[in-house]
Amino acid sequence: MKRFKLVLVVFTVCLLWSCDTDRDDIGLSEAEANQMNLLVKEGDWNIVRFEENGMDKTADFSDYAFTFEDPNNITAIAKDGTLVGTWRINNDNGNEFDPYNDLDFNLYFTPDHQLGDLTNAYDVISASNAEIKLSLEGNANGNTGFLTFSKN
Repeated sequence: MKRFKLVLVVFTVCLLWSCDTDRDDIGLSEAEANQMNLLVKEGDWNIVRFEENGMDKTADFSDYAFTFEDPNNITAIAKDGTLVGTWRINNDNGNEFDPYNDLDFNLYFTPDHQLGDLTNAYDVISASNAEIKLSLEGNANGNTGFLTFSKN
């Protein structure tokens, strides 16, 4: 039995050394993107934190409930009406404004509406069934910030 465990450990180590690490990272990010796509479509979400360029703007979005739907529509419902935008989660290959190969969470709302402030390609910091934390390291306009969704 000890010999079997030793052979299994040696085999696993050899397998890990022989892997192409760049391709493995991309595959993992694609799997994470697929998992994240499923996660956001489960239920309604509220914004519990939105900071842009060091300014806390969370209160501007406290009345909205966000629903992520197929095919990549996001519906924002508030007492004063409903607005539809688009969303997409993808594996960033590092060719955008940030040099990292990470998971991006893209939001787009009409620029002439208050929700237009949310329009950006955010980096995913963490995600669970209850909370999604996003970061904006810098976009074409030089903006930075944080966006956190919490499940209703």
